[in-house]
Amino acid sequence: MIVQTTHLSKHYPATHALSDCTLGVRSGEVFGLLGPNGAGKTTLLRLLMGYIKPTSGSATVVGFDCRSQSLEVRKHTAYLPGEARLFRRMNGRQVLSFFSRLRTGSHEQSAIRIADRLELDLTRQVARMSTGMRQKLALAAVLATDCELIVLDEPTANLDPTARAEVLTLVRESQAAGRTVIFSSHVL
Repeated sequence: MIVQTTHLSKHYPATHALSDCTLGVRSGEVFGLLGPNGAGKTTLLRLLMGYIKPTSGSATVVGFDCRSQSLEVRKHTAYLPGEARLFRRMNGRQVLSFFSRLRTGSHEQSAIRIADRLELDLTRQVARMSTGMRQKLALAAVLATDCELIVLDEPTANLDPTARAEVLTLVRESQAAGRTVIFSSHVL
């Protein structure tokens, strides 16, 4: 299993964000997390990435412990948070160039091709992009990363139906290339 959790839980003083989650995701699989807002999908993904620590239980990604080896987990994973923050003064092409230089395995030309498929104007300044346009830009940066696991938290939020369909095609292409994709959504 590329992702494995055992009795994984995250509790806060006022709420149980995730309780006793045990699951396994096979390599090369597209694994969907479907549930309403507040169901614990984002909490699970943040636990897998090592951004937050579990209250109890354990999780591994690509054989690395998410709690104690989170940097190794991130080396093998591309992650799109539910609300990606991008540099507002840069234009789209500059953002893709920045992320491609920042991370080994990220390919600027691939990101540009994905942005074109999503019909995104890369000459536009991020501050002047709509929420959906910024989502497309973040998707292009993440999907152009050569890694074993892609984690997408609500990737189709704020996208029109045509762009949503293209994102699903890109997910299937990632799977066909041998990558594993975890995809969360509150809509079917």
